[in-house]
Amino acid sequence: MLIMSFANNASLERYAMTPLRVILLAGLVACSPRTDVSADRAELLRLHDVARTAHLGKRADLMVASFADSLLDISDGVVSLRSREQNRQRFQRYFDRVSFQQWDDLAPPRIRISPDGQMAYVIVQKSVRLTSLERAGANQPEHTVFAWVEIYEKRGGKWTLMAVASTDRPGAAQPG
Repeated sequence: MLIMSFANNASLERYAMTPLRVILLAGLVACSPRTDVSADRAELLRLHDVARTAHLGKRADLMVASFADSLLDISDGVVSLRSREQNRQRFQRYFDRVSFQQWDDLAPPRIRISPDGQMAYVIVQKSVRLTSLERAGANQPEHTVFAWVEIYEKRGGKWTLMAVASTDRPGAAQPG
């Protein structure tokens, strides 16, 4: 339909690519934000590795370093919004009562970066073995398979964790 209207229109010249239009279009393309997907992917993987280091080293400060000022957490059927400091305290309480034997990926993280390079998600599946100190003072071994999605936004050129939605399967056998 559109082609027919152009064919029937005597003023087709107004849609022609004049040198000025070509220059303007090239300028728009040159000024449009570009993203270095490989660098962004490498940075998201680095942040993934930092989380492992934070868990194994019991470093809540390191764990929350890339968190937004307020992080949206979705787990156990509950949606929570916590400040970075609340998350730091929460992680430190957790780290203080557990000893990790394993915090390993069951599959490589799946990463998707938006075309404009400003948003990304990372999907993780992890096997965690730990010993927790029970209230009675006894050590309790635990094995849980976790799966979660982290949602990142690029702010000031840095990836910032905005939200996490997670699920777990305590005592689960690892997938074959």
